[in-house]
Amino acid sequence: MYHYRLKILIMLCVGGLVIAVGRLMTLQTFQAKKARQELVEMRKKPLRQRPTVRGKILDRNGRPLAIDSPSFFLHINYQLTRYRDPRWRQARILRSLTKDKTRAETERELYEEEWKEDIEDLEQSIDLAWQLADVSREEIEENVKRINDQIWEQSRFVWWKRRNQDKTWQQYRAKRESILVTDIVAVDLAEMYRTYPLVELKTPQDLQRAQIELLHLTHLQIKSEAKRDYPYDSAACQLIGWVAPWRDSEAEIFKDDAYMSYLSGEVVGKFGLEKVYEPVLRGRRGAVRYDIEGNLLERIKPEYGRDVRLTIDIDLQQKIEAMLATNTIEDKLSAAVVLEVANNDILAMASIPVFDLNTIRQKYKAVSSNPNKPLIHRALQKNYPPGSVAKPLILVAGLEEKKITPHEVISCGHQPPSKSWPRCISQWKYPPPHDVRWAGEGGNNGRNAIRGSCNIYFSRLANRLDARDLQKWLFKFGYGQNILPVFMPEDISENKAAGRSIRQLCGSIIFGAQEKSYTDFSEVNEIPADKMSEKRYWGIGQGNLRVTVLQTANALSAISRGGIYKQPRLIDAAGDSINQPEEHSLGLSRRTLDTVRDGMWAVANENGGTAYKVFRDSPLRTKRGMKIYGKTGSTQNPSMAWFECFAEEPSGRAIVIVVLVEGGLSGSGEAAPLGEKILDLCNRTGYIGTKPTE
Repeated sequence: MYHYRLKILIMLCVGGLVIAVGRLMTLQTFQAKKARQELVEMRKKPLRQRPTVRGKILDRNGRPLAIDSPSFFLHINYQLTRYRDPRWRQARILRSLTKDKTRAETERELYEEEWKEDIEDLEQSIDLAWQLADVSREEIEENVKRINDQIWEQSRFVWWKRRNQDKTWQQYRAKRESILVTDIVAVDLAEMYRTYPLVELKTPQDLQRAQIELLHLTHLQIKSEAKRDYPYDSAACQLIGWVAPWRDSEAEIFKDDAYMSYLSGEVVGKFGLEKVYEPVLRGRRGAVRYDIEGNLLERIKPEYGRDVRLTIDIDLQQKIEAMLATNTIEDKLSAAVVLEVANNDILAMASIPVFDLNTIRQKYKAVSSNPNKPLIHRALQKNYPPGSVAKPLILVAGLEEKKITPHEVISCGHQPPSKSWPRCISQWKYPPPHDVRWAGEGGNNGRNAIRGSCNIYFSRLANRLDARDLQKWLFKFGYGQNILPVFMPEDISENKAAGRSIRQLCGSIIFGAQEKSYTDFSEVNEIPADKMSEKRYWGIGQGNLRVTVLQTANALSAISRGGIYKQPRLIDAAGDSINQPEEHSLGLSRRTLDTVRDGMWAVANENGGTAYKVFRDSPLRTKRGMKIYGKTGSTQNPSMAWFECFAEEPSGRAIVIVVLVEGGLSGSGEAAPLGEKILDLCNRTGYIGTKPTE
């Protein structure tokens, strides 16, 4: 029994020893493996993210309108620029004081002595930048101020947000001025130890000299980075827009994507299509990881931003802008639209004056305060009374609603109408009246009323129309709507695409020019019963009727297409079966279309037509293989001059042109000559007719 127990005890001891040794070996193996893993991790350098590459904006022919180009910049550290910030200097002095406020002057003297060398380094750095770059010293000093303002504002927000996690940006804006400078200066941010671009080094000589000088200036660095470049400077500037450093409110869109979220120093679309198509243009940065010996361990490939191709022909756009800028009478402001009828592509959409996209960030204050408002696109973002260019639509409505026939005459004689009705210019400024002028040509009927732009005819016709029918036809042609859509690729998520629209106004087809875009005619308010007299003024494109230049061109394009309505296209979505503009028939009769077209042909081709003097001797009408249909217009209070036309050739190609001159007094005298010049440019560019041989 004793031996049996001893045997059991020995077996238990041996078993325990085996288990202990096994556990020890397992722990040693595990710990060794863990130690090896930790050693491997220690040898890895942090993942280094590469910069994003933004997609290009291209014209219809693939020419780059906005592109990231590699550039060299002289960078300066905030640790040096802050010495030029009086807020920072004052705050540092105030923080050094305790209860004894009388020592402020003494502390100031001590600090100024301590900062003396840094201030001298800063001034020397500014002088060097001035010598190297083709900019004024004031601009460089403004860049230093911009760096300081950025860090100061960021510090103020961070101090406030750390104490008010649940508060909104609007609440911060209300309280920001009450935050003490001594609290702001106490904030420590990583951004305070980074460098920021001071000037661009544009030539190899500048770069070489900077490299030599930087041997003595430790606060400056040369860095290569992508710069957004706009090769055509001011062409289509209001459409293209620009980029600039992002703000917190703009960073939400990519906050959940580590490789698309914005890093310090990166840019975001701030204006125009750069802003609208930010989800498309924004690239996804790559990353690399090395070990301490420099061996590549990991690479995440970047995804370059996608390109956005426009329907604009930048060559044509540039020529039209230059022509308008030099030919508009007395430097009046102007706008023009050119549409290719088949697809309703916008070939050009110009607004004068313009600004340079490559300098807008530096000159934004001056440009934005310019009383002529160059930032506003006058073809998209301003409403105007359409004047007589609305008359073809009034004739369409009258014929389709059977309120008149093509040959019915509305008298325009020597006797002027009562004061409550519009007068005809043929009765008081350019006699004889239309009854006399068209006596042997069918009288003042529909086509001749268009030809001579008779106010009597169209005010009487509009008054015959039911107010609701008049509104309905204007709405059918795109008035009262935002007609320029934004199409995003299918894979852009809904939250990223939400709220992104091209800035445009919608005009007004209700009493009182309210700013509201309707998507369905049932939403449109009726003209009040006591305002029915407003119809007679709508008949001549005045009163409170308002349109944009693009809406006017779009409506004329539908007439040129035989009554087929399409939304205009600014973004080329070729091959995309989903993102295509809306298209439908307006149901116009052949008789209506023929009457309106006949009248508009007479405007440019028959004696007595309001644009005949402009086109009478023009080779466009006689030698370039196209038929031209036009309409002039002018308004008072405010004064505007209009011209619209469409030109067709036997092959079926057609284009639409609309020109507006703000402050213009005569459509035939001021706008039509510009329209003829634009049509010539379109012909020479190859969009319509036969090119001249010279």
